[in-house]
Amino acid sequence: MNRYVYRLFAAHFFLSLSFYIWRGVLNNFLVEDLGATGFDRGLMESVREVPGLLSVLLMAVLGAMAEPLLGFLCMMLLAGGTFMFSLSQDVTSTLLPLFVASMGIHLWIPVRGSLLLSLTHRRSTGAVLGDASAVAGIAALAGSALVYLSVGRAGYRGVLWESVGAALLGALVMLGLMGVPTVRRRERFVVRRRYSLFYLLTMLDGSRRQIFITFALFALVKVHGATAKEIAVLIAVSQAINIFAQPLIGRSTDRFGERAMLLLGTAVPIFVFTGYAFVHSKPVLFALYCLDSACLGTNIARTTYLG
Repeated sequence: MNRYVYRLFAAHFFLSLSFYIWRGVLNNFLVEDLGATGFDRGLMESVREVPGLLSVLLMAVLGAMAEPLLGFLCMMLLAGGTFMFSLSQDVTSTLLPLFVASMGIHLWIPVRGSLLLSLTHRRSTGAVLGDASAVAGIAALAGSALVYLSVGRAGYRGVLWESVGAALLGALVMLGLMGVPTVRRRERFVVRRRYSLFYLLTMLDGSRRQIFITFALFALVKVHGATAKEIAVLIAVSQAINIFAQPLIGRSTDRFGERAMLLLGTAVPIFVFTGYAFVHSKPVLFALYCLDSACLGTNIARTTYLG
């Protein structure tokens, strides 16, 4: 890999670090400082996902910009949105900041992928994309550690400013990629009737994942009184488990087939969601959260299904 790929990895690390710091204190900040309810949390997540729906349109509008400049813009949107979010005094005032920050994150996904593809040889693309996922995992562990170590001293708003700082560091790294020659690889959008089952599985899995990601941690804080330090440790442990679970799920998919792994990925959440509805023991709920997080890796089976 050349030095530009390493710089891109550094930028990806800082953006991921910013996101996981923000995520580590999000629910405690909303519940304890802003008094958010379950309805409020759902409303905020709906607003936060709008940029995801608009990402294709936004990329079409901004497509004339150089990709390193787009990456810089993503970092600044995340930094600006998170800073505004840290100043929020009620739920309503969080909506615009969430939209702005989410726009930066959702735009970064195609920009990062396009830059990686243009800076690497095709024969090593898979390995580089895998390395990028590992970088995000390391950032998740680092972000959780920062939250754990600093939330007692800095408070929720202070930790959010740490998230802003990480995004700004990512913006500085992207400045170092300005002027780098890139070659756009034009990929076609392919929609085939024979892939309809794949599309349905993807939609259903995405829906259940979004519901759990949004409300699992919120319920732990709002209903069960989990602290920010406990949430930080939980996120770190779930990420660490995934490091070992992902390869195991991949090998199991090869051995037992997609049907068995997709069945597992569907059955386990039923057990997990039932637990969150009726169990009141925090340790058990923490374990269920880690179990569900590990089972998210069964989406590997949906990918190999296309093969």
